[in-house]
Amino acid sequence: MKKIAEFYKALGDEIRLTILNMLSEQEMCVCEIFDKLDISQPAVSHHLKILRQAGLVKDSKEGKWIYYSLNGSVFQEIFQDEKVETIRCYAEPIRKKLENLPRSQVRTDPAVCEKLTAKNR
Repeated sequence: MKKIAEFYKALGDEIRLTILNMLSEQEMCVCEIFDKLDISQPAVSHHLKILRQAGLVKDSKEGKWIYYSLNGSVFQEIFQDEKVETIRCYAEPIRKKLENLPRSQVRTDPAVCEKLTAKNR
């Protein structure tokens, strides 16, 4: 039950919903996320931590950068006791959308992150 409560709590914030919406379009680095939001980098990191703890977001580290994307298997992880058909109803549209999302621009050009960070100081 605790995981389900964390899941819904994470969805109960407008900024976190905005971040999830952004990640539904492409993988992103923190600098890309806070560039599009009107909040600080530490605030973005805090929201990402809550989303990660709830299982909604996953991260991958490459060098000094961490890339965030939606966790397509969140429904199977959170709602383990539900019927497979119920989970599939929620998960399949998300999984299909996540299959071919663009990767973060920072992966191909790390200078993008430095430019975005400098712009937002």
